Amino acid sequence: MLPSLVVAIAITQLAAIFGGLNPIAAIILANVFANYGVVVRTVGSQWQLLDGLSEEAAEVAGAGRLRIFFKIALPQLATSIRASSALIVLYCASSYGIVLSLGGGQVNTLETAISTAVLQRLDLQQGVLLALLQIIFSLLAFTASRWGGSNPLSFDTAQKVRVKQIDSRDRLAAIFVFLTMGFLILLPLLIVMWKAFVDSAGRFGFKNFLLLQSRGTRDLLNITFFDASLNSLRNLIVATLISVLVGGVVSFLLAEHTRSKNLGLAKNDAGGLFLDGIFLLPIGVSAVVVGFGYLITLTGDLAWLRSSWLLVPLAQSVLAIPMVIRVLYPALVAVDQGTREQAMTDGASKWRIFFGVDLKMIRPVVKTAIAFSALVSLGEFGAASLLAFGDQSTIPMLMFSLISRPGGDNYGMALAVAFILIFITTVIVLAVGSDTRHDSQRQQPEKQSVPSLPL
Repeated sequence: MLPSLVVAIAITQLAAIFGGLNPIAAIILANVFANYGVVVRTVGSQWQLLDGLSEEAAEVAGAGRLRIFFKIALPQLATSIRASSALIVLYCASSYGIVLSLGGGQVNTLETAISTAVLQRLDLQQGVLLALLQIIFSLLAFTASRWGGSNPLSFDTAQKVRVKQIDSRDRLAAIFVFLTMGFLILLPLLIVMWKAFVDSAGRFGFKNFLLLQSRGTRDLLNITFFDASLNSLRNLIVATLISVLVGGVVSFLLAEHTRSKNLGLAKNDAGGLFLDGIFLLPIGVSAVVVGFGYLITLTGDLAWLRSSWLLVPLAQSVLAIPMVIRVLYPALVAVDQGTREQAMTDGASKWRIFFGVDLKMIRPVVKTAIAFSALVSLGEFGAASLLAFGDQSTIPMLMFSLISRPGGDNYGMALAVAFILIFITTVIVLAVGSDTRHDSQRQQPEKQSVPSLPL
């Protein structure tokens, strides 16, 4: 959930300990940082649901942990491993902010090439060709993630699973995980948070934060951090409203389709595949491609939108809708069917059931969808870099300006902004996670099979 530019700054600070890294190594390390959770969320969620009886029988027969893993667990996890691998390829290919910040002009991807063609050379034809290649690549990765079944990157916590305690046989694996997370995830963030309080003269204090009311060294910025914050807040509110509204409706339709299929009323899954394919594809399609698409399609009567601030939150909502669907859909399917059937018996329509029953039962999950879509908007950089100019700059755009010309106090100001974004993201994620867990403990639904979306 961290903005890509915050990830880039964190890896830069980590690399400084070792005297710096070449751009390719830094980009790879940043993508490992950003996608570590993809595997944990995808493979880990599937691993929790595996039947433990076969593993226990193998243990009784004398099999060790490694043999059980390779012979029993790994074959059952193959689909989720393949899905997470496809997603990581997809995310690495669309890591525009990371490549732009760490590449130093030496490393280019389809996204940076699109940006260069459109913004610097004004070559729309080349931009369209590169955007088509990016979309084709996204479709291939999307198909690969669906191959063999759907293994989602789901935020649903409604399913109650038996959690096995870590014992002495897991010590080596636990040590490896703790060291890996400490070095790759926690250490870079802690360094950024520490350096945010160290000014250009090496003194510890709040100077970097106080400078945020200025426009940087040599008036580098068009607007101050507080002006950019107001722009980002305005975009966040509009993008969140649109994404939650559209994502909620799509999640409801998908859930209704799934219930009909489970009841035997739907003979095939073509409708569901079409819906989740259309609305989940923006997860993999580059934000730069989305922004470029707006630029070349908004003509005629809609041309006024090109110069309107509304264009940025519209693009950000397209990117946030898949996140909302991934959060709401599993929760809607897991709603107690008995309560819904009782409402149907009383004559309630499907939409009345949705607003009167479903939404009340998944209220904490709706809060999660709102929070995550807001974070997507807050940290989005790719589309905003193409669509926002001058006094409409957002926080990520301001941060990129500061790190691209780090002289004087500019880089210290960028670290201060990164600290603020890390703090906001951490507080929201922890609060949402705690709220969802408490609700799942208060209301444990009857155990049932909950299908999942592919991404």
